[in-house]
Amino acid sequence: MSRSFRTALCAGLLVLSSASAFAQDPVPPPLLDQPIGPFVVDARGTLARFKQDPLSAAAIGVQPADLPTRGLGLVVGAHLYPVRKRIFALGVGGEILLRAHASRTIPPVVEDGPEGPAIATNLTAISPQVSLNFGKRDGWSYLSGGIGWANFTTELEDAPFEDPESLPRAINYGGGARWFAKKHLAFSFDLRFYKINAQPPAVLRPGFASTSVTVFSAGVSVR
Repeated sequence: MSRSFRTALCAGLLVLSSASAFAQDPVPPPLLDQPIGPFVVDARGTLARFKQDPLSAAAIGVQPADLPTRGLGLVVGAHLYPVRKRIFALGVGGEILLRAHASRTIPPVVEDGPEGPAIATNLTAISPQVSLNFGKRDGWSYLSGGIGWANFTTELEDAPFEDPESLPRAINYGGGARWFAKKHLAFSFDLRFYKINAQPPAVLRPGFASTSVTVFSAGVSVR
């Protein structure tokens, strides 16, 4: 085999191996460097902070200081991320606040006297949202907001009001974060503010003034 033939053969093999390597799929970046995934589902326990509204208290014949201020509940939600960049994503989705419930029984006026009535404050809400997300696949923070509907009621537990004929509009806005300690499971938290429109009175239901409710929630996210 001549030297020129051996040289040409080696050159051909180098070209073929280079072409083969170029044709292979690029190696994906490590998971930590990948962008936010296409979707996430949330379930979180909630702690709501209610105001002691004088109009709500007057409607049920109690003092504003008698109204409960802290309620527990549950919120579930889902979000899609149609626009995903290396450290940024645009999300669309929403949450359902299944219920934030607070209850308080008025203490006796005198020692060993009878207790007063029990008062309940409840909030449910449907909250479509658009979000701006900052981070990568296994951890990111977000800001989000939207306009939805809410049902806010303060009533005596033994004399509940009728359900409203229509739900008032409610603006929601806030932010939070998610950290994926497992491949599909994350810890998440959210701080959200609800601005609820006034509710006009009905035949079997008093009117409620516009109000704002702060809701902190923490739980898990699944992707």
